[in-house]
Amino acid sequence: MEIETRNFGIIDVEKDKIIELKKPILGFDEYTKFTVIDSLDDDVFYYLQSIEEPDLFFIMIDPTKIIEDYKIKVTEKFQEDLKIDKLDDIIVYTLVVVSQRGEYITTNLKAPIIINHNKRLAGQLVIEEDYPTRYYLVQEANNRGEAIG
Repeated sequence: MEIETRNFGIIDVEKDKIIELKKPILGFDEYTKFTVIDSLDDDVFYYLQSIEEPDLFFIMIDPTKIIEDYKIKVTEKFQEDLKIDKLDDIIVYTLVVVSQRGEYITTNLKAPIIINHNKRLAGQLVIEEDYPTRYYLVQEANNRGEAIG
């Protein structure tokens, strides 16, 4: 199936690469069909691209690449909703926000995106663990353009 995207133009998405969000991203309840696009430049960033809206995408990262001991508890209800049989079936990402002027890049460790890659179901889960909603990956230091992480 071909879909139009803002950043990648027209791309071909195989049917088995379409993910249904059973628990939509907060504020985007009407969009439930997405695909994950790997960054071509690095192994850090991924794109959660809407199948339904070409301009809608989210930048994501694997949080364990920045916080080695990032651990979350997936509730039983959430596991039922995503038909998760075992935790090995899931992939965890966190959403990334880049400020308009690029002075900071953050990720939301408190509300990860959980994907059951076997059933192609996903959702955003607000977790109980004490992680910030804005974890700074890059921040402009002292207006000199020096990055701190």
